[in-house]
Amino acid sequence: MRDLLYNAARHFKRGKALAERGDIRGAMVAYKDALRDLHAVKPQRMRNVLLAQVYLSRYQLAQQIEPATAAGDLRMGYSYARTTKEASVRQLAEELWRDYLEAQRGDKIPTVGRER
Repeated sequence: MRDLLYNAARHFKRGKALAERGDIRGAMVAYKDALRDLHAVKPQRMRNVLLAQVYLSRYQLAQQIEPATAAGDLRMGYSYARTTKEASVRQLAEELWRDYLEAQRGDKIPTVGRER
């Protein structure tokens, strides 16, 4: 179990690094690998924190290349963030959710890549 969490964390870090370099597709693959490992671990705090982070990060990228499926990642990330006591993850989820709802009301695309 612990190995899966460590692997997932490595995949997540790799995804973040690839996203920063502009390799969106590579980052999406790394996030997919992280999610695969995380979903193989039984529920626990660290798993849920990582799941929230990965889903929220993937949502931010997916808006650029897969907007039709991006909202699903936001919903999952928001849901996992709400189960954690990690303030920074919950705050990010709330901000992304608020931006998403505002965009839906205004029928515009949410801002992507904004520093949070």
